[in-house]
Amino acid sequence: MKGQIFFIVGVQRSGTTLLSSLLDKHPDIDMEPTSIGFRIVTCFNNFYDLLPHNLEHSRKEVMAWIIENDDKGRLAKIIDYEHLEEYATIRDLIEQSIAKKLATNGQLVWGDKSPNLQHFAKDLMLLIPEAKFLHIVRDGRANAYSMSSRSYKNLRLSAQEWVDGNVYGMLNQEILGTERYKILKYEDLLQEPEKELRGVCNFLEIEFVAEMMDLSDDTLPEEKKYVKSFFDRSKIDKWKKQLSTAEIEKIEGIQGPLLKQLDYPLAAKKTLKYQQLPLWQRIGYNQVDNLKQLFRGKQIGMKDKEKVVLKFSLKNRVYSFLTVWIRDFVHMRIFKSWFSRYFYKEKFFKKKK
Repeated sequence: MKGQIFFIVGVQRSGTTLLSSLLDKHPDIDMEPTSIGFRIVTCFNNFYDLLPHNLEHSRKEVMAWIIENDDKGRLAKIIDYEHLEEYATIRDLIEQSIAKKLATNGQLVWGDKSPNLQHFAKDLMLLIPEAKFLHIVRDGRANAYSMSSRSYKNLRLSAQEWVDGNVYGMLNQEILGTERYKILKYEDLLQEPEKELRGVCNFLEIEFVAEMMDLSDDTLPEEKKYVKSFFDRSKIDKWKKQLSTAEIEKIEGIQGPLLKQLDYPLAAKKTLKYQQLPLWQRIGYNQVDNLKQLFRGKQIGMKDKEKVVLKFSLKNRVYSFLTVWIRDFVHMRIFKSWFSRYFYKEKFFKKKK
């Protein structure tokens, strides 16, 4: 019997962690502690790229190696790659591996939180065609401020990424329907958590349980908790004090039409000319942020839902810098040709010899 599979998606800093924390309290839901969605998409896309360079090996042998050597071993923990021959298709491999995990844990539903995965829904649907999506939306001005202050991104680029990410969500819902793709608001979750969670449970076809409403956690002091022990409604309008009039106008000049479509009232007092960021500005802002990150060794972040100071080695920062630079300026086919022919192929051969 297949278990229900769902993914929590949305633009970063939109409340995906809060929603996953609430659903994690449900006894029938197995929420993955770390993001798996991108690992599934990346791993099986790599299969297309790496197999042509390893045709002297069987397809199952190459697939097993990809899963076993995936980033930090995340996929290897849930995908039954050691028994590939028992599965007729890769779809069966993924779905039945998750079903076995659910059966072992005595649960009915498997969930994963992967912000920005909405951009890759079509890739995921090829692999898990019955998957459902919970897409959470936050007021774009609050999201842009949070991205710029906590993730050190340019404010206008943050505003544009909010538009891009939520347009994908709206289009995904048009394609899949509301039975498979549910959009909910962060503000509604804070103001009426029980109503919203009942709607989520109906969407996932499970019973609502009151334990989901309990955010208390005595394992950490309040100042170290990434998710607070209560529904902090002060976050809803906090951006009005945090942003200047000029900053609000910058954001709404990009987000205005979509804010109105999502029923967020505009705050700018003058009529704005709405315009999406042109490509050259997106790349320019992104590369300036990229250069700044190269020299930033510490950053506030989350680990096991604890607010911590994350430290990044110079090696990792250089690697990240080059990756972002290459993605903006080098065609993906060239990038894949360089790395799949050298890095992956050489690693595979060394392991097999």
